[in-house]
Amino acid sequence: MTSLPAVDIPLLAEVLQRFLAEELRASGLSGYVCGLSGGLDSAVAAALAVRAVGPEKLRLLALPGPTSSPESLAHAQEAANTLGVRLELVDLSAPSRLLAQTLGCEDDRLRFGNLLARLRMVALFDAARAHGLLVLGTSNKSEILLGYSTLFGDQAASVHPLGDVWKTHVFALGEYLGVPAVILQKPPTADLWPGQTDAGELGFDYLEADPILYYHHDQGLSEAELCAQGFPPELVAKVLATYRRNRFKWRPTVIARVSASCINVDRILPRNPRP
Repeated sequence: MTSLPAVDIPLLAEVLQRFLAEELRASGLSGYVCGLSGGLDSAVAAALAVRAVGPEKLRLLALPGPTSSPESLAHAQEAANTLGVRLELVDLSAPSRLLAQTLGCEDDRLRFGNLLARLRMVALFDAARAHGLLVLGTSNKSEILLGYSTLFGDQAASVHPLGDVWKTHVFALGEYLGVPAVILQKPPTADLWPGQTDAGELGFDYLEADPILYYHHDQGLSEAELCAQGFPPELVAKVLATYRRNRFKWRPTVIARVSASCINVDRILPRNPRP
């Protein structure tokens, strides 16, 4: 029980591709726009979109900030080349510095990281408005459950094809979809400051955390039951503490219920009604 259940990766890819095709059809818009970071999640999301709607309906933006790694941009370009889609550069260094100075957060790397994540989404939604596109999200289930995402930043996309996919399975999807090996093999990072990695901030690796999250969140095992199944107690405590601490991010906008028909609470509405 110390690993995730097996998943049919080709079937998972097919389901996600159909989801993206249907969401675009229902929107009436002309395609998707995605921020390509040079990391695995955005490369996988973009690859799914290409398979779902074709490269001509995908716009890819590189959105570096003042502390972004040149390596990340090179990896984003390699992913775009693999997909046959032109990568457009939107350098957020100057506007992010100016806004950080205005807000007084230029020396606080966490605040500045959140600012940059939200500026990236501003750029993506502006491109979406300018060209009639949906913003393609890149957050996976592991990141969302652990709160390793920025509210109204990377969480604020129009659609999230990977939002119910464990990071472990994103790696498998990347290999299946032909994501460049250099992206598959590098440590996950949000590229918000030099040397930053997801594992360094979280204190554990996604491949370690995913089985614990699965058996707790999906199967309902308690902390004691997880330890009894052989998971290291210290790791279990650390993962579940992060999980509990960041639950407020799962539903970014909570509506105060004062009626019998509160939106997103009582009404189950079809998202994509057909004519």
